[in-house]
Amino acid sequence: MFLATTLEIILEILILLFVLISLGGLVSIFLIRDLRKTYKEMYRQQSRFDIELRKVANLMSKVVSSPELKGWLDLVIKELPYQKKKQLLQLLFDLYETIDLNDEKFSYLVETYDNLQEARRLLDAKILLFNQKISFFPFNLYAKVMKLSKKEYYTHQ
Repeated sequence: MFLATTLEIILEILILLFVLISLGGLVSIFLIRDLRKTYKEMYRQQSRFDIELRKVANLMSKVVSSPELKGWLDLVIKELPYQKKKQLLQLLFDLYETIDLNDEKFSYLVETYDNLQEARRLLDAKILLFNQKISFFPFNLYAKVMKLSKKEYYTHQ
């Protein structure tokens, strides 16, 4: 009788462990998928930002003759590290302040610069969401396993 009761308890504990491990695996799958989705959204927005940054740099080089800007034109924007992109963004901001925004011939530059600023704001929002997500439990555990780290914002001023 004692052996039968002990076996039943052991069997119930094993079933409970199996259910808990199965739930843990299922939850892990959903958490990893959500983390990847957030990362991909941020990456897509980063690509859009890089494209807009290249457009504005090219347009600005045709409008304003700046020796500082010439060095940036031959570089691949997507491959630049964060700090270099931020320097370029600041340079473009400074050059943008020097042009006459009311002049009709600069309307495309103004529109493209506004698109760049919108892309920057959206990217910063995606980075904020990503950074918040990987700082909370249980995402922080999965972020460490996936070797994901916090990203920096492009907001200037």
